[in-house]
Amino acid sequence: MSFSKEIKLEILENGFKSDKQCLAFLCGLFYSSAEFEVNDNVVNNFHIITDLTFLEKYLNSICLKLYGSSNIKCEPTYKISSMQYYDITIENSLAQKILLDTNVLYYKNETLELNDIDNNKLINEQNLGAFVSGVFIGCGTSSIKLENTTRTTTGYHLELGNQNYLLLRTVMDILAEFEILAKLTQRKSIFVLYIKDAEAVSNSLALMGASDAVLKLQNEIITRQMRNKINRQNNCFTSNYTKTLNASFKQLDAINIIDKEIGLNSLPEDLQQVALLRLANGEESLEQLLKLSKFPMTKSALNHKFNKIIKIAEKLKEK
Repeated sequence: MSFSKEIKLEILENGFKSDKQCLAFLCGLFYSSAEFEVNDNVVNNFHIITDLTFLEKYLNSICLKLYGSSNIKCEPTYKISSMQYYDITIENSLAQKILLDTNVLYYKNETLELNDIDNNKLINEQNLGAFVSGVFIGCGTSSIKLENTTRTTTGYHLELGNQNYLLLRTVMDILAEFEILAKLTQRKSIFVLYIKDAEAVSNSLALMGASDAVLKLQNEIITRQMRNKINRQNNCFTSNYTKTLNASFKQLDAINIIDKEIGLNSLPEDLQQVALLRLANGEESLEQLLKLSKFPMTKSALNHKFNKIIKIAEKLKEK
């Protein structure tokens, strides 16, 4: 199961305590994903297309809690790639009652009208988390992958995609109240509200009551940070080791040229000692050579002596 579905399943399994919160959740869900018709003040053909089979179970339980009865059906409808989608339908009279109770519909001069989100009284301070949860269940997704791999970054991405600009703008303002920065853009025919910052994603999950998902995400963040740190250390070690090898190979090459052309005995005694030390320890760093040397000297002095040896070899090669 993807992390996105795990979040949604946890939201539904946790549920909501008060009836008002349940209605606020349904309000967000209906605004974001429900389709229905209103003919002669009667709601017809109410349905939600979803890939969440467990959504039907929750809708049944919430309707039993609020209305004492439930008439909801779920049937497979179509597939996109390997993703199976389902059509959840609610019986007309029950759907109408819920839509009125969630203030998605209201009577204006005895005529059923669609209520603007701005006028919906359910979207208040006590119900904001439930409302956002409903919107996320309806049109939210996350590309975060929680895997035990060597990859250190796949992004922390949470988004809502919908044709209703006002809905996403409302969610954006709600998130801002909790100091969660989200950005709103347009992709072809839909608007997208997205969050890419790990802390902001974590805070959004907490707002929706998905505490287990928050813990999993925090663990993923720590794991990735550790992987990044280890990779940086390994890269630094590899780089330093490569530099050490390149320097030692250059020094060995110079020593071999001198030995072949004029012999190491022709070198001054201090350079002879350095040359023999390198020949005996071909891959060691300057720091390690200093520890192995019987004669006290600084790293700068040792490097200077090797540079002299290299210059002598270069002059011999020119001749």
